[in-house]
Amino acid sequence: MGRGIPGERPPGPKEIPLIGTTRIFERDQLAAIHRIVREHGDLVSYNIGPQPIFVMSNPDDVARVVLTDHTKFMKGALTHELSSFLGRGLVTSEGRFWRRQRKIAAPSFTRRHIERFADTMVACTQHALKSMGDGPRNVHIDMMEMTLDIVLQTVFGDAEVPDITAVGPLVEVMMEGFHRAHLTWRRLLPRVAKKSTLAELEAASEGLDSLFYGIIRQRRQREGGYGDDLLGRLLAARDDDGTGMTDEQVRDEVATIFLAGHETTALSLSFTMLLLAQHPEIQAKARAEVDAVLGSRAATMDDVAKLPFIDAVLKESMRVYPPVYVFGREALEDVEIAGWVIPRRAQVLTPVWAIHRDPRWYDDPEAFKPQRWTDGLADRLPKHAYLPFGGGARTCVGNHYALLEGVLGLATMLQQLEVSPEPDFELELLTSVTLRPKHGVSVRLKRR
Repeated sequence: MGRGIPGERPPGPKEIPLIGTTRIFERDQLAAIHRIVREHGDLVSYNIGPQPIFVMSNPDDVARVVLTDHTKFMKGALTHELSSFLGRGLVTSEGRFWRRQRKIAAPSFTRRHIERFADTMVACTQHALKSMGDGPRNVHIDMMEMTLDIVLQTVFGDAEVPDITAVGPLVEVMMEGFHRAHLTWRRLLPRVAKKSTLAELEAASEGLDSLFYGIIRQRRQREGGYGDDLLGRLLAARDDDGTGMTDEQVRDEVATIFLAGHETTALSLSFTMLLLAQHPEIQAKARAEVDAVLGSRAATMDDVAKLPFIDAVLKESMRVYPPVYVFGREALEDVEIAGWVIPRRAQVLTPVWAIHRDPRWYDDPEAFKPQRWTDGLADRLPKHAYLPFGGGARTCVGNHYALLEGVLGLATMLQQLEVSPEPDFELELLTSVTLRPKHGVSVRLKRR
C-alpha cells in the first residue's frame, strides 16, 4: 500500500515527535541500523529531526542510486559538511566541476602509476616495524603513523614538510570534531550552539591549509618540472583545453588523499591485525604464504599477485569492519525506486555495515573467513553487495592505492611479527567520518 504514490513512505522504526529516530541511533548506530534493516526490509524510511531518511540495502536498489540514476542524486548532507576541511575535492564536489576534476585527477591514480610507489610503501612499513617490539601495543597508533609516512612520501616526495608531527594531530581533531558536531544528537542544534567545536574544526583546517599551500607554492616554483609524485602529477595534469588546477583545487585533492590514503588504510590494517590475533589459524596460513613467497627479502610489486591469501585477508577485514561503514546521497528530484517514491531533498543512505552482514550474500556473515574470497565469491556476488570503496560512478579513485598499500604493508608486518590477543581488550567502535576504534586496537606483538 502506498507504493509509487508521492508522500507515502516505506516502513520504518517508531519515531518520537520533533526528534524522529535520533535517540535510537545515539547509543550504537551500527547495531541500530542493522536491526532496522533486518526488521523492516531492503528499503526503510524514518526521520532524523525534520529530515526524511531512506535506507537502501538491496544491491539492485543501491545500483540505481549510485550508477543507473546517479545523475538524479548528489552526495549526501553529511558528506557536504566535510567540505569545511576537504574543500571541493573528489569526495565532496558535484556536477560538471566533479566530472572535470575526476577526468584531470584519475590518470594519477591508475594501477600503472600507483605501482611505482610499491617500494616506498614497503620501506615505510619496515621503518615503522623498528619501533614495534615485543609486548602489548596499540597498533592503531602505529598504523596511523605508518600510513601517514606513506602518504606524505607518495604525495609530496622529496618536499620539505615544515612540521610533519603536526599533521596527524590535525587530522585527529577533524575526525573527532566532525563526530561531535554532525554525528551525535548535536546535529540537531543550530550552528551557534556548536560554536566551539566548529571553531576547532576551522582551526585544524587552517593548519593543514598553511602546510599544503606552502608545499604547493614551493613545488610550482621548482625548476626542472613538478616531479612524478602525486602532487607533481596533479600540478601537471591538464584538461582537454590545456587548463590545469588552481592551487585551491590541488589543495582540496591533496586533503582528500590524506583522508582516503591515511585514515582509511590505517583503519583497515588495524582491524586486520586484531582479527588475525583472534584467529591464529588464519594468521598462520597468511604467514606461511608470506614466507613461501618472500622468505627474508623485502616485498616488491611483482609479489602482490603471488599473495592471494593476504589479499583475501584484507578483503575480508574490510567486509567485517568497513572503514566507510555508510555513505549517503541526496535526491535532486523525485525518484521511484523499488516501487516507492524517494522525494526531492530526501537523504538516501547505503548501510555498508549491514549489507556486508547480509546472509543472502555471505554465508555465516558475522564470521571472519578470508577463504570465502579464494573460491570466486567476488564473481558470484551482486555488484553492489561489497562496498569498501563505495560504488558506481563515484567509486573511490584511490582504491588501487589503498589495496596496494594494504597488501604490501600486511605482508611486510607478518614477515616480522606474530600477533596475539591482548587479554581483557574489547573493541569499541566509534561511528565518525569513518569507522574508528574508540579506544585504539590493543594486541600483543612478538618479533619473529
